[in-house]
Amino acid sequence: MTKICCVCQRVENGSHWKEEYEFAENERVTHGYCPLCFDVIMAELMESRDELSTEECAVHSSGQDSGQQTLCA
Repeated sequence: MTKICCVCQRVENGSHWKEEYEFAENERVTHGYCPLCFDVIMAELMESRDELSTEECAVHSSGQDSGQQTLCA
């Protein structure tokens, strides 16, 4: 099965990712992330997670929580 990056549309061909690729008739295809796009997406997710954690700590420390105590770094 041939894997296509769902972000940049490059195609995995062995251990390489190519921008140009000719598909065979009836070739089976699946989607995933190439290594470059995966690194970018993971960095964005980690940044979003860190921002959410900071916001949650601000809400909890301001006393607007539901009475539950949360430890914030």
